[in-house]
Amino acid sequence: MPANRRASITSTRVHTLRSHSFNQMYTVSVAMPASYSSKPSKLYPTIYLLDANFHFGMVTDMTRSMALDDGFPETLVVGLGYPSRGSLKPASNRVLLLRSRDLTPIPDPSAAKMLASRLKIKRVATGGAQSMLSFLSDEAIPFIERTYRSNPTRRVLVGHSFGGLFALYALFSSHRLFKGYVAANPSLWYSDGVVFRYEAEYATHHKRLPVKLFLAAGEREEDPKYQMTSNVIRLAGRLRNRRYRGLALTSLIVPGCAHCASTAPAYQAGLHAVLGH
Repeated sequence: MPANRRASITSTRVHTLRSHSFNQMYTVSVAMPASYSSKPSKLYPTIYLLDANFHFGMVTDMTRSMALDDGFPETLVVGLGYPSRGSLKPASNRVLLLRSRDLTPIPDPSAAKMLASRLKIKRVATGGAQSMLSFLSDEAIPFIERTYRSNPTRRVLVGHSFGGLFALYALFSSHRLFKGYVAANPSLWYSDGVVFRYEAEYATHHKRLPVKLFLAAGEREEDPKYQMTSNVIRLAGRLRNRRYRGLALTSLIVPGCAHCASTAPAYQAGLHAVLGH
């Protein structure tokens, strides 16, 4: 019997980059569209996907299927993840530990304590989003745009949960880096709603927010502590009331879905909202 081989996704490449901010190795996976080799002068919209260890395959297949219809472009999908080996549960826990550090904007002791209890470890670091954003802007994006035919005017940032929190942090601290932001099920509860403070600070200095933004939550992920659904409704309402010039905002409550079940429909609707026409 021939030896088993690890599965791979057609027309993808995997790179390893070391972040100078964290001295952390990142796995950067790149999925190329069907026409990439036959159209050597074409530049492609590029999706920068957080949590690639969990969602890269899903988003790659999703966008390749969506591009078969009129109204959605072929894209490069760049998955930002971590080197991962071993069986699923311990590998996933290692990723959860690192993403808690990378995708949260400031330290939050109560969130860190909750995460440590969930992962059954003594300590979880939080508050590293500025370093992660620096890695994206100074290292990962320049590498991708040197190596692939990525259109620098059509970058999109996509994240779920803490990834959605990070996407909103990036929006309000460096909105020009991406033209589209998909914040699926963002953890707006984090650090007593720090994203709402970031938005308020942004509003004191800016009347324009020239991006496409998609916000989503699941219908079944509301609870008294985290208030995921109502927080998304609250943020969407606040942004509409600001009347930022240039902002194209779409929001969605995914029917019948809880936090993780709504990931795929939120991504699909979000990508169509920020890249479709």
